[in-house]
Amino acid sequence: MRSKLSGVPPEFSGGDVPVAEFDPNSRLYDAAASVLDRMGDELAGSSFSVVLADRDCRLVYRWFDDPRFESTLDELGIRDGADLAEGTVGTNAVGTTFETRKGIIIHGAEHYIEPFKTFTCYGHPIRHPVTRRLEGVLDITGSSDVSNPLLAPFLARAAQDIQQRLLDQAKTSERVLLAAFQSVARQRRAIAAVGEDIVLTNRTALDLLGPADYAVMRMLTEDLDRGTRSIDLTLDSGIAVRVHLTRIAGADGGTLFHFDPIAMPSARPVLPSRPHEVETTSSAGPVMVAGARGTGRSAEVRRLARPNTVEFRNCADVAVEGESAWGKRLRERLERPGGAVCVEHIDLLPAALIDVLAEAISNGGGPRLYLTSLPLSELDGAHAALAAVCLRRVELPPLRERGPELATIAQRMVRELDPTAGIRLLPSVIEVLAAQPWPGNLHELKAVVSYVLQRRRVGDVTVGDLPAAYRLVSRVRRLSGRERAERDAIIEALRRHDGNKLQAARDLGISRTTLYARLKALRITDGGLSIS
Repeated sequence: MRSKLSGVPPEFSGGDVPVAEFDPNSRLYDAAASVLDRMGDELAGSSFSVVLADRDCRLVYRWFDDPRFESTLDELGIRDGADLAEGTVGTNAVGTTFETRKGIIIHGAEHYIEPFKTFTCYGHPIRHPVTRRLEGVLDITGSSDVSNPLLAPFLARAAQDIQQRLLDQAKTSERVLLAAFQSVARQRRAIAAVGEDIVLTNRTALDLLGPADYAVMRMLTEDLDRGTRSIDLTLDSGIAVRVHLTRIAGADGGTLFHFDPIAMPSARPVLPSRPHEVETTSSAGPVMVAGARGTGRSAEVRRLARPNTVEFRNCADVAVEGESAWGKRLRERLERPGGAVCVEHIDLLPAALIDVLAEAISNGGGPRLYLTSLPLSELDGAHAALAAVCLRRVELPPLRERGPELATIAQRMVRELDPTAGIRLLPSVIEVLAAQPWPGNLHELKAVVSYVLQRRRVGDVTVGDLPAAYRLVSRVRRLSGRERAERDAIIEALRRHDGNKLQAARDLGISRTTLYARLKALRITDGGLSIS
């Protein structure tokens, strides 16, 4: 019934299964790796296969002894990161276990979609022993005409072994995190420690931090490779702080935070990831504001020009007005002192008019002059030379690099679009938004905020309130030198053996389960190989 209400057709043939990025080195997989290895050894030759899904019901591991099951999943488009929920592919041992939160057996005909009816599947939930939260689902699948009453207890025991390893991980890492926190928690300044499933704060930090700040802390933790880092940012309350982050060795990514309030130079909040600005000893001369489209170049010019009102002259208008008329109007304005003028999009300026601007800059005495353009690295020739004349330059970062301040930006947009709205972005929403690529920068974020306001004007905004395309997270991890070398070795082994994973694993001296894990971790796809 749930499958039918979700609109899944029984004749489902795949091809449109949602796929999301996932962490191939997650705590779940680390705990399950050796257990999955053992299961593969014990089930070899039995025609059964093993599947592991994470807490979001996404496929994160596949092992096949029955090639028919592998072919079925491939034909349906069910690959790493695929959504196995009942609402996507109908009744199945992973999705149904995810719904019921208990072990289950689904015999062939009990499946909802036709392609699965040739299989019998056993599913069992994996719960975190401390939090009792569902961490994933373990599944064994075989032919519908082959069943074994011992498979259910075998699967349950494997799930228990994974849960025990999760407990061992939690005990060690949380103990280390707690010890690090306790060693500094009595300081008068605000202290917090963030782990995978735990956040610790002293009383000062508890009074200082708001819900959005915890999401920002998790983002900063993800971006901290190792060691320490300091960053200035504005908290949800509007208080400017300098944050010192320290990765805690042995705490499974746990991070210690120290918050020091900093003096604000004005009533305007100090935001992290502010534009990179090259200052000169004099405020005279033109100012260049560069950045990709949608990064807020015009808004930054208005801020810099205050209290003056800025007159904007867009170089794109040259195509409409003609070089002569547009250039004459600009020259006349630049000869009149006073006020502020911004020449927008100088990257679009014809070569003949570049001389007009260069002459005005060299003569001086006119209005306060601002120029905007694409990132300086994208300028060349005469346009780059014109930008170089501006000794004061401001580089605006793209929105994807401004994750820690995204909550502040989004809330400001909410106030601008609807001052009467009483909505609050939950930390989970902020984390999802901060992980988006944002090719349209601030314009794109504004469209998303407008979408949300059309559906909710009061209360908490959840991930479900976002447009569908923005509910999934995609992060691509940069590889270290060692990982690049490992990746090259695996690809070469697969090529030597025509894509056969079993033979490649033997060549590399690792198990096939370990090879599957490294393929996920290093983002290795078939790349034209016939990988089997």
